[in-house]
Amino acid sequence: MVGIIYLFIHLFFLQLIYSRFFSGSSAADQCTMFAERSVINRRNVSSDVKSAYRADRDFLSVVLKSRIIAAAINILGFESKTGKPSKFILPPDIGKLHKSKKLELLHELSTKVVDSFIFQDCSHLVDRILTAEEKQRLLQQQDLTDDNKFPCRFPGCHKKYIYKKRRDTHELSHDPPFVADEPPIELSAGKPSPSPEEKHKGDNVYNYNCALMTDAMLLFNFLDAIREGEGEPVMQQYKYFPLCCTADDSHSSKYALEILHQFFLVYALLSKRDRERFVWNRFVNNHSEKGANIPLDEDMEHSKNSVKQGIRNLGPNLSESAISRVCKAANATRSMLGKLDGSLKRETCSGKHPEASAEKDLEELVKRAVHFDVFTETEGRSYQNVQWF
Repeated sequence: MVGIIYLFIHLFFLQLIYSRFFSGSSAADQCTMFAERSVINRRNVSSDVKSAYRADRDFLSVVLKSRIIAAAINILGFESKTGKPSKFILPPDIGKLHKSKKLELLHELSTKVVDSFIFQDCSHLVDRILTAEEKQRLLQQQDLTDDNKFPCRFPGCHKKYIYKKRRDTHELSHDPPFVADEPPIELSAGKPSPSPEEKHKGDNVYNYNCALMTDAMLLFNFLDAIREGEGEPVMQQYKYFPLCCTADDSHSSKYALEILHQFFLVYALLSKRDRERFVWNRFVNNHSEKGANIPLDEDMEHSKNSVKQGIRNLGPNLSESAISRVCKAANATRSMLGKLDGSLKRETCSGKHPEASAEKDLEELVKRAVHFDVFTETEGRSYQNVQWF
């Protein structure tokens, strides 16, 4: 079970992003993903993530960076990437500040961008949720015993129940039935969902780019937590993915159920020791480098490829017993070949892919995002071939 769906869940979410934001019909709409693909000539980018995973991931990374820089220029009042913000006062001796102080300043600046474009207009969603404080207040309205059970309120009856519904049913069995006058429950009023007419008002260009930046940041935060081997942040971000699986209708219900199962294990079924192991022992680092962790399920896929290669080498000797021997000897064979290569000083390819600099592409996308002012909300602005966000 450990690390069973890390590889597949991020592939699914990347595909979901491309399904929402990448469409060939939007080539004429400025600052959409397909239009940006044409501008920087990323012809290897495809709507099918499985056939062009690396190209799609790298392209989305460049688009996300360009949107973050453009959002910072807008909200902080930068004239250029190398200028100074006009809407935020920097310390005069910023170059002499301690590294921790600089980091605090960076977090403060980043918070302004995130609050303005990521967590914008979500207060009504929070209001529609029964908060932990409200639940606590509801419990406090009930007269619980010292062992947190519901006592029967019929005079002379001393029975106690774990569940309120069971207590209420028992009280009705008395002669005469006991019916308590419970105080009304006051919940915070939530903002009603907008009507279809209201959804098509506003600025769809602004909404599109804010939504793109939000989804892309969630994906890359997830990938970054995996590379750093941080189990707890991964579990925190897992809470968002069942919603995304639900948005994909029935195609991804199995991933949502698997995530729910893992939540049951972590927060209810496992002991404290096993929970710690389950959360943090989900990654493997085969290169002994910082930020080089991969999920255990991806490492298992690499191991399967090695086994498949050994099976292909059997040729006409292929049989069930031969396959069983190859599988059982896979780890020992890999270790033996590694030691043999080391003793012979055999040079092997690193497996790393050379990466071309994306600075020119990033500069061009930032220039376009600033020119079209995608992060300034303008009433009535919309795309011709993009759904409303």
